[in-house]
Parts: sequence; C-alpha cells; structure tokens
Amino acid sequence: ALRTPAAVTVLRDGTRTATADGFQDPAQLLPTPHDVYVLDRLTTSVTPVDPATGSKGAGLRAGSGATNAVTDRYGRILAIDTRGQELLAFSTDPLVMKQRYPVPGSPYGLAYDPTRDIAWVTLTATNEVVGYDVAGGEPRERHRLPTISQPNSIAVDPQTGTLYIASANGSGYQVVTP
Repeated sequence: ALRTPAAVTVLRDGTRTATADGFQDPAQLLPTPHDVYVLDRLTTSVTPVDPATGSKGAGLRAGSGATNAVTDRYGRILAIDTRGQELLAFSTDPLVMKQRYPVPGSPYGLAYDPTRDIAWVTLTATNEVVGYDVAGGEPRERHRLPTISQPNSIAVDPQTGTLYIASANGSGYQVVTP
C-alpha cells in the first residue's frame, strides 16, 4: 500500500487496485493477516482498510494523541499515545482496545522486536528508551537505558536485538547492542 495526504491507495504489481479516502493524517500503515490498518495522527484513531476493495471499517480512538504504532507477531497493534502517556494494545480480529499501560516521560518512538517480544519505547522528556515485554497479559518493563537527546525514532534488528535510535534535534544517532 502507498500513502497520499488524505487517502490510502493499494497497489498490486504497480497498478492501483483500491483507494480508501477520508483520512485526516494517515501517518502509518499497519499490515495484519486480514486487513491493513491506518494510524491517523490527527484523529488519533486506528481504522481497518480492506486491501481488496479499499473499504474502511469501523475505526477506534487511539488514546488522546497517538503518534506511532507497530504490529506484533500476535496480530495486535501496539500504539503510543504521547499525549496520554500510554502504550496501547489492540486486537485486530475484531478491532478492540485490549490494554492501556501507563508510560510516563512523553513516549514517542516505538519499535517491536518479534524475536524477544519486546516493545521499545522512546521517552523524549527523560531521554531514555524502555523495553517492555509484551508477550503476556500486561506489559512488563525489562530494560531502561539512557539515550541521546530527543530520541524520536527507533528501530530494532530482530536477529541481534541491536537498537538504532535517532534524535529529532540534531544530536545524532545511537546504536545500542545487547
């Protein structure tokens, strides 16, 4: 799928096959086994889109200021609610919010390590990254590490567990190896 300012367009072999219109700020596409979900930052919502037809399903509110989201190996959507300072978890068949876990410190960036079932969350107010074990019923903090200033972006290598963190204020990049 490909994103445009207010729509999500599905391409198959380079040809447009479906379009879902009416989004305010479709920030991220989240593929799951059955559908593609869209995180809309402006409406702070998660909405399913049928990739075959482009039809939108019923969306759900994602806290009071969702900024980033990922899918995990269980088919869930994990989302960061920066304004509400929470880690949210949604099941996707059907779309239901299952968890709201407090994450103080202005959470923003999010990455998921499927090998270790760790959701890595950047905290921009405290310049830290926190690793939560998300395999069980409630997230459990397993790691807390200092980072560069304003850690807005994070990625994880699922083979090695190495974290790649990027600053939003020009402080550079940080690589954390296990």
